[in-house]
Amino acid sequence: MGTISRLKLYLISFAILVALIVIPLLGFLITLDDNASGSKKVQSEDFKTIEKRIKEFTAHLKNNPEDGLAFKRLGELYLKAGRLSEAVSTYVAAEKILPKDPEIRKAFIQLQSMGHTTSNR
Repeated sequence: MGTISRLKLYLISFAILVALIVIPLLGFLITLDDNASGSKKVQSEDFKTIEKRIKEFTAHLKNNPEDGLAFKRLGELYLKAGRLSEAVSTYVAAEKILPKDPEIRKAFIQLQSMGHTTSNR
């Protein structure tokens, strides 16, 4: 009888271990997967908004080529969209109009740390 009692004790301990560790872990993993798919939707919507704003700034700059602030904002959008080469070109144009702007210098440092520079930087 002592053997059966120990076996029951081990089985009960194992069941408690599963209940306390494995089941919450599975729940966490399922929740993590749900969050990842939700974040992809948000990123997709953000990307659409960024692309729309890029088009708006590009259209604005065709009529206002001396608007340094617009070039700077367009550079920020390109950077957010991951279009780094275009960001560099846009920041170069912004720097010609706003040569001492600290945000532009900071953007060049950020782009350089990402491995993107221009030949004149």
